[in-house]
Amino acid sequence: MGFRARVFAIVTLVTLVAIATTAWLTVRTTTAEFTDSAAAAARDVDTIEADLVRYGSVHGTWEGVPHLAEELKGRTRQRIRLAGLSGDVIVDTDTLEGRTARPTTSRPASVLDPRRELVAGAFAMPASGRRTDTPPGAFSSDPPAKSNDPSADPSAVVLDPSRRPGDSPVSVRIGPRALLARLSFYRSAIRLRACYTREGVQMRVRQPIIWSRNPAAAYVAGIDDDRPAKCAAQAKSTKAERAADHEAALACGAGRTEALGVQDPSLVPEETCEGRVFLQRLESVAPEPLLIWLGHSEPQRGAVRIPLFRVATAASVVAVLLAAGTLLLSRRVLAPIATLRVASGRLGAGDLSERVRVRGHDEIAALGRTFNRMADSLQRSEEAQRRMISDIAHELRTPLSTMRGYLEALQDGVLKPDQELLASLHEEAVLQQRLIDDLQDLALAESGALRMRLEPLDAVELLETYGFTHRVAAESRGVLLLVETAPVPPVNGDADRLRQVVGNLVTNALAATPPGGTITLRAGPADDDGVLISVADTGHGIGAEDLRNVFDRFWRADAARGRGTGGRGLGLSIAKGIVAAHGGTLSAESTTGAGSTFTVRLPPMPPPDRG
Repeated sequence: MGFRARVFAIVTLVTLVAIATTAWLTVRTTTAEFTDSAAAAARDVDTIEADLVRYGSVHGTWEGVPHLAEELKGRTRQRIRLAGLSGDVIVDTDTLEGRTARPTTSRPASVLDPRRELVAGAFAMPASGRRTDTPPGAFSSDPPAKSNDPSADPSAVVLDPSRRPGDSPVSVRIGPRALLARLSFYRSAIRLRACYTREGVQMRVRQPIIWSRNPAAAYVAGIDDDRPAKCAAQAKSTKAERAADHEAALACGAGRTEALGVQDPSLVPEETCEGRVFLQRLESVAPEPLLIWLGHSEPQRGAVRIPLFRVATAASVVAVLLAAGTLLLSRRVLAPIATLRVASGRLGAGDLSERVRVRGHDEIAALGRTFNRMADSLQRSEEAQRRMISDIAHELRTPLSTMRGYLEALQDGVLKPDQELLASLHEEAVLQQRLIDDLQDLALAESGALRMRLEPLDAVELLETYGFTHRVAAESRGVLLLVETAPVPPVNGDADRLRQVVGNLVTNALAATPPGGTITLRAGPADDDGVLISVADTGHGIGAEDLRNVFDRFWRADAARGRGTGGRGLGLSIAKGIVAAHGGTLSAESTTGAGSTFTVRLPPMPPPDRG
């Protein structure tokens, strides 16, 4: 069993015992109280939202709603905050109580929209008793419909004689004329109710605005009270409003195929054209939707009796089990960790040969193996660094010693400073400068700090240009330089750096290809919409053992490491670093006696930035 599994088993055992000893103490004392509290809170929320929506649909305005919010807060002990869609606060019971408003969540509890209740009432078919396709003439401030005959008006509502008063309303499909009647009725009713609220006219009964019912009947006004007449005059629809209503209603009637004036239990009014027109045309007069936030205005306090003796007993059992589990884990965990701590200290002090003994296959053993791999990697890196320093010293020692000997001979007068000698010294200095430049390029490429000027370029054009300019140099060595290309997409690259890569690969190919051989430069598309560039030669090839070292710094195919045949041993390392800086890869394939192929894979162009 793995270490993780053992820890999980012990923790599970402790957890099960703790749950078994404490669950029955808490479930019985909290479940009933929580259920009752959640049910009561849900009822409070439903009550608050229903009363507020009803207020908006009854009064046609949100004026006066702070009094209702304060009353609801007193009944439900819920803090109520109402704000418009623009963020303007309508009422906050915190400020009504004279305290600083507390922060609220970014998302409101709900959206209160009285318009949905209005549109549901406008499209509802009431119980049978009388026709409802036009409002009563006593209230309507607009011209009534010319006829109630269903055969004359295709938008008239046909009542179901089987329905009785008190039945739940069912939505009906209406036509343009019925829609016009409802728009005129509800606009006037909303304005009338809002005016009555502002003027302080006493409401006899909180009755919502219902199609075909006089909205003024819910109010009580004195004989000499002129406020109802004033409000009735302000409630009338304007000529422009009626014209806009007519145009919108006709637009819904165009192309209609459904039967009109028929009850439809599945009809959702606001999803119909008429319902959307109803909401849109009454948006300027109906109460705007409000955002509501709810929360307890005071901390909820309740007395929950907890059996302290039983809780203390359960806690003691859990503590004992945890202590036992800790003792069991310490022997298995702490000993290997202590060994790793000592080994890490020695490794940090410079002893890269330090390793730990690994036993088992659990997580601790995996940690030990990871430590050993890390130590191996550090030791290899240290050895590679020493080899690189030794290689650099080797590359510089011989030519510098030669230059020093010539300079001392010139200084002592043994040699005369003729033009040939000075040219030889200058050439040697240039070679050393190139070596230093190559080392700098390699360091920048490996560290990711190589400067690149990336731009879209054509790999085919790059190879053809290179082949044209270097074909004569290759032919001077008796080698044929060919270029084979296929249409490829553009890539994002630095043209100078990629030419440097191709140049390094061709230089190595020329060194490995005898007279009469061939070097072929190829460009073609890759599977991932990228580009493949390859340099293939017919030279002597590279052995399988040497192929894995071909990209190492200062590596040469010849064991003698002569610069006359092996170069400086940095070209392929630099080429691989440049390709990696482009996000690509450089790989090598070779067969002894048949030649080698080096392939550059460049990624596709990134998508254009639309930001």
